[in-house]
Amino acid sequence: MANKELQFNPTTDQEFELEGGGKYNFVRSKSVVDRLVSQGRYDEACEARYEAFLALAEALPEDEAMPLSWNHANSRAAVSILYGSAVDHFRIGDLEMAMAQLELLLDCDPEDHFEGVNLLALCYVAMQEWEAFEELTIDLTDKSAEAVVARLWASFVRDGALDSSLVKLLRSRHKAYYEELLLEEHPDDETFRREISSERPTPRAEAREWWLLTEPLWREFPDFCQALRLS
Repeated sequence: MANKELQFNPTTDQEFELEGGGKYNFVRSKSVVDRLVSQGRYDEACEARYEAFLALAEALPEDEAMPLSWNHANSRAAVSILYGSAVDHFRIGDLEMAMAQLELLLDCDPEDHFEGVNLLALCYVAMQEWEAFEELTIDLTDKSAEAVVARLWASFVRDGALDSSLVKLLRSRHKAYYEELLLEEHPDDETFRREISSERPTPRAEAREWWLLTEPLWREFPDFCQALRLS
């Protein structure tokens, strides 16, 4: 029996617009999550986001990728919720769930508007999923600091030593990220908040924001940063 609250409408771009009511109204779900975050109710926001993710996972077919239209409000909200829930799980160290959600994210958003591929690469290295990591490397470009860090960490884990060419690349092209990895302290202070919330965040603020996102990983695997400090 067809679900009257859920419909996938194909577009001319070979994508789908997810039309939904009730629990499939992801615009409304995202609004609830955003309100909870703005009120500082982070645990409730994570729970609401996860419930919305479960609704999305239920809606998507199991046997085929369903690329969603970024230009469609409900579809875009669904993609945003999916990425946000993956980040929630990454932060608490549930890498298996984060990995599964990020893989689903790339199926739903092939253009990868949230650059989830970089976070997924870190999950693969942490879980030592080397075959999956190798398949992903084509999307890990030198232009992305996060991608360079992922490749450098992968080489360190596999070889037991830092790849000097990647260290040089990180230091020269992505200096702010390199310097952030060397720091012993990474304060989430007023200066950082002011810089990251400006119209043009500084590279230093963007590197700090990335660090604060990935900090649980470096707490669990401290040898990488220690090796960088000694290099």
